[in-house]
Amino acid sequence: MNIRVRGISYFIKRHQEKPALPELVLLHGFMGSGELFQELIDSLLSFSNPITIDLLGHGKTEGAELHYRFSSKEQVADLSKLIAEQISKPVFLYGYSMGARLALQLALHRLDLVQGLILESGTFGIEGETEQQARQALDASRADQIIGNFDGFLDDWATKPLFQSSASISELDKVSMIQKKQNNIWMANALLGFGTGTMPCVREELKNLVSPVQLIVGEQDSKFIRINQTMNKEIPDSTLSIVEGANHRVHSDQPEECAKIIKFFITNHNLL
Repeated sequence: MNIRVRGISYFIKRHQEKPALPELVLLHGFMGSGELFQELIDSLLSFSNPITIDLLGHGKTEGAELHYRFSSKEQVADLSKLIAEQISKPVFLYGYSMGARLALQLALHRLDLVQGLILESGTFGIEGETEQQARQALDASRADQIIGNFDGFLDDWATKPLFQSSASISELDKVSMIQKKQNNIWMANALLGFGTGTMPCVREELKNLVSPVQLIVGEQDSKFIRINQTMNKEIPDSTLSIVEGANHRVHSDQPEECAKIIKFFITNHNLL
């Protein structure tokens, strides 16, 4: 169903509603949608009520013509209002990649909405002004390519080592299909407004997380292993799981193992 939040029509899908089970909100990555969690969701129904949200400008959710609307502050405000008004109790919040960055920002700003945080292939942001500016320049270059030659950008994106995957051909075809359906202007704005170089670096705030955190990363994703090892040290109550046979898209490469980690985390931390 579509729900209007702060002037934007957001697409939210409840995959199950069982009063005795906790709510699990899932946030997808850049150029994705809630559809890409389907294989994972089938394994979540026995212990949670999964809810997928198409993020701003993605899938069936409207975007915006100005990139500032995609900023961390704006999207956190959207999701906070959506979760607070549509779900009557604190949720388990799961995010993948861009969705993990957004989930972390939300959890830090609205501790009352989250009883547990699950971050797959996430990061706290980039430290250092020089490094941030370099990443902003890279994202601006990518945004230009998205506007000028979206098909070429998608071809380049798919060949990045980060996304080399052991997932099935049908799953990879689904990823490609969903990416091609995206609005290229909104994808460019998502990079400009909420790219890794633009989002606030929250490393110093990690110590303020009061809810338990489960970190998930693929064994082939060496850069994000290092980032998540740092996060694991600095978050007061966190666990890091490195999944064998997985790269950046853990939920796609190893959905059964990913679901096992989520189940263990939720069943051991559900307070409601």
